[in-house]
Amino acid sequence: MKRNAALLSLFLLFISAYAQKGGAFDAKFTAEYLDNAPAELIPFPQEISWNKEWMEIQSLYSDGVLPAALAEEWASIVLSFNLQENREEGLAIVFRDNETMAPEAYRLTVSRRRIEVQSATDAGRFYALQTLRQLIRKGDGRCRIPLCEIRDWPAYAVRGYMLDVGRNFQSMASLKKQLDIMGRYKLNTFHWHLTDRPAWRIESKRYPQLTSAANHRPTRDPGLFYSYDDIRELIEYARKKHIAIIPEIDMPGHSDAFVKAMGVRMESEEGMKILENILHEFFSEIPKPDCPVIHLGSDEVRIDNPEEFISRMVGACEANGRQVVIWNPGLGAGDNVIRQTWQSKHLAQGDFQEIDSWNNYVNNGEPMTQVQRLFFKPIGYPSGNEIIGGILCFWPDVNLGNESDAFSQNPVYPSLLTYAWATWTADVLKAPEAYYMVLPPQGSPAFKYFAVFEKMLAHHKNEFFAGEPFPYFRQTDKSWKLIGPFKKNRNGRFLKETKSVYIYRGRKLVWQEATGNTLVINDRFRLGGYYPEAKPGETVYALSYIYSDKNRIAKAWIGFETPMRSNRTYTGIPKLGSWDPSGGAIWINDEPLPPLGWENPGWKPSKKEGWGSAQDQEIPWRKEELYWTRQPAEVPLKKGWNKVLARIPCSSSYQNWMFTFVPIDMEGLRFSTNPAEYATYDH
Repeated sequence: MKRNAALLSLFLLFISAYAQKGGAFDAKFTAEYLDNAPAELIPFPQEISWNKEWMEIQSLYSDGVLPAALAEEWASIVLSFNLQENREEGLAIVFRDNETMAPEAYRLTVSRRRIEVQSATDAGRFYALQTLRQLIRKGDGRCRIPLCEIRDWPAYAVRGYMLDVGRNFQSMASLKKQLDIMGRYKLNTFHWHLTDRPAWRIESKRYPQLTSAANHRPTRDPGLFYSYDDIRELIEYARKKHIAIIPEIDMPGHSDAFVKAMGVRMESEEGMKILENILHEFFSEIPKPDCPVIHLGSDEVRIDNPEEFISRMVGACEANGRQVVIWNPGLGAGDNVIRQTWQSKHLAQGDFQEIDSWNNYVNNGEPMTQVQRLFFKPIGYPSGNEIIGGILCFWPDVNLGNESDAFSQNPVYPSLLTYAWATWTADVLKAPEAYYMVLPPQGSPAFKYFAVFEKMLAHHKNEFFAGEPFPYFRQTDKSWKLIGPFKKNRNGRFLKETKSVYIYRGRKLVWQEATGNTLVINDRFRLGGYYPEAKPGETVYALSYIYSDKNRIAKAWIGFETPMRSNRTYTGIPKLGSWDPSGGAIWINDEPLPPLGWENPGWKPSKKEGWGSAQDQEIPWRKEELYWTRQPAEVPLKKGWNKVLARIPCSSSYQNWMFTFVPIDMEGLRFSTNPAEYATYDH
């Protein structure tokens, strides 16, 4: 017991020292408050009064005539729960205007007499229906709903999701599916990144060569684009979900397709005239009520005439009554232009409004740590500008085999739900930056808080995303110990778990407690990890014990690196007989766990760091390259406690240095770093 207390003290000391930059954890609610809620609501409402009673419902009806979009949404709720619309015996839902409320706010009261919704706008009524959808529980052939009173409003005006279709085209059906999910979780802004190096996806009547297949990258859906009718159709579809669409015409960078089609660079005099014509045509086709905001990109480029270029392009937009957004950092512009932050370095500061997109890219996220990073990073932190909200960004840069791969290869839906919570509820007021990569210490208020959110996320995964790619599993029930870094990549058998301190090359190494499905040793972007000072050529070891209630073969995701799906630069596919190109290995009860049989053993990208080569970027991700898309490993577990030891080396400064071990089914299993039964375990 004394040893455990000492280790915990050391770990808490480590976290305390490492987390100073971010300060202490603070939130609007407590873990107990969230955990006692009878319904798992995402995003969580600002104020709720629970009656602690449930009411069975068999039929519902709307008391009054609803606008078409709301009537359609109401009908979908009734249909999804197999309820009847019966005015004689059903429970009425009543909509009342309340002009004193904020535009997207609503008040939802569920009593035994009726369901009442108060709001000043159809948007508020729509969001009340989304909350109602989540309140209803269906089971054993019955539907029940908790009696409650909810007062709710969004913390931020902009709550968005960005999808890049310039690199890989997405069909209208796919886009509408994304809008459906956004609407259900109260996201209200779809940032549609329509042009990029591989292709121009917007119809142009004046310059049809822009959408010609001959001028698109031949591997990237050449010739596919959205007609103005398509764009108007999607805007109208989004409007029914109370989602505004912000189209992005990226300029003057990321413009290979433009240059090929037009024969000039965007920043040239002729190029600027062409862009002005393109903007005027777009605005004549898509009127201001349909598109009040336009995004002009402007990032990752250096040109000789930045002031002239941005002034002319912004001027063309403002002449048509449009609000402009550009990336930050990007070209300089006046304070009338909204900035969208995509990194924390070289940021413009000024008297302008800002949208936060820093550190939230879905394609850069490892599925497990992605959720905690979005959860613990307050919207807008650490900017000092006026924050009006955030947009979750998704850039499936590498060539896709088919459009659905974008969503199976990236943690889109877990990220989207977490970001919907963050931008609407904004309950996490402050959190250490360490928590972006390392889960809080077990037992701490932040740990308990995140554990409750995980429970809610799991409910939505099972209830609303059955059959959809949702690569997230509960993490707060996984306990590990880590030690290192060591210089030599040894077999790990020299580590005796009864020895808590090692003297290695004159340094004292102590096991430290760790938690999660993925243990980040050191993130590629140096955002943190358990060993942020560790270097390539060093090795860390992870140890845990799994109790199994019977002999079994457990299915588990296992991985030693998570490639960024924006870039094909990583250590590659292991050789046959190996788990990891860098030498990672895993032992179960001191016996090596046989690695998977790789279909492309030993394949490596042509570059070890920086941006991937053009050739590698055109190779779609294979299922075996990502731990959550490949077949799970078979892990033999005996009844009782099982020792799990992993060797986690690093061989490249560009490596996402981490270890993932995720049992697909935790029924009958539990983790511990010091099981009571260990004394009888023969090791």
